[in-house]
Amino acid sequence: MFVKGESGNPGGRPKKAYSLTAMLRDAGEKVVDPETGLTRAQQLAETMWAQAEAGDRQMAQYIVDRMDGKPKERVEHSESQVLRVTLDDGSDDDKGPAEAEAVHNQPG
Repeated sequence: MFVKGESGNPGGRPKKAYSLTAMLRDAGEKVVDPETGLTRAQQLAETMWAQAEAGDRQMAQYIVDRMDGKPKERVEHSESQVLRVTLDDGSDDDKGPAEAEAVHNQPG
């Protein structure tokens, strides 16, 4: 039984035993050129830029997307849609989750 106001998991969610992202970051931080201090990640970035400059359009687009973010896409639709949103604050009170409903009418 849990006491109100006390966490049932005070240590939080356990960390994963491994994380591919963490391993890739660690590998990227390794110095490949002790003279200049160039890391694997820096070397990869230089290689990517060189490919883009040599005419690789996909690499150039990838670099732009990583630097500026991809542009937002518009989605066109012509039907009215009902959107129901349920908000749950995680409490165990008797009120239950709050609900909101909105009708979106797309001019046709």
